[in-house]
Amino acid sequence: MSKPPVEPQTQHAESVADAKRLMRLARLGAIATLEPDTGAPLTTLVGVASGFDGAPIFLMSTLSRHTKHLMSDPRASLLLTGEPERGDPLNHPRVTLSGRIEKTQAPSARRRYLQRNPKARLYADFGDFAFFRLAIELVHFNGGFGRANLLEPGDILSSSEGQAALTEAEPRLIDEINARGDDAVNRLAGRKSSGRRVWRAIGLDSDGLDLSAGARVARLQFATPAHDEAGWRARIEEAMGG
Repeated sequence: MSKPPVEPQTQHAESVADAKRLMRLARLGAIATLEPDTGAPLTTLVGVASGFDGAPIFLMSTLSRHTKHLMSDPRASLLLTGEPERGDPLNHPRVTLSGRIEKTQAPSARRRYLQRNPKARLYADFGDFAFFRLAIELVHFNGGFGRANLLEPGDILSSSEGQAALTEAEPRLIDEINARGDDAVNRLAGRKSSGRRVWRAIGLDSDGLDLSAGARVARLQFATPAHDEAGWRARIEEAMGG
């Protein structure tokens, strides 16, 4: 029996939710840059994190070929996928983000990237490394067979309302979450700890909380945004059933 058709508005909302989740949880991505002399594309694997608004952040060596391409032509495309799942990989969500990748001096870029990619601390201070940000211009989401959608940047980027206050409070709020203990953090992650890997909060934004346990990642997505500390704490209490 064939499945009933999904209403366009429902499909759009599901695509937006899946795309935002991929952007927040991704730690690796395939980036395509342009060779300045020939215009030929080059695709490479890069580490990635998400800024407060969800836009991708990178830590890249200025000696790398793809970084040299970006210095000449900042246009690029980034493919993000989820964790490997069973079944046909082409039937699982992925999102392609296109725009311009340029250096960023924002202090939060360093903190957010290293929270999500702690092993990068080994080389983050090398003289040839710098942080970059993708200014998203085009969004192509594919949720699997029959679920391809062109989305707008405004669909997938979080509002900047309250960004300054929550960015300043982020280290404090993360410490508060992790101080609740393993059982509480496991509940927020919706997962159980396994072996020596325990779930810990690693980043936040107005729309939710990011968590990790070693290489595993999870996302607590709020039903409605929070734009200040009090509102953010209230969303956490709601998620805890308080």
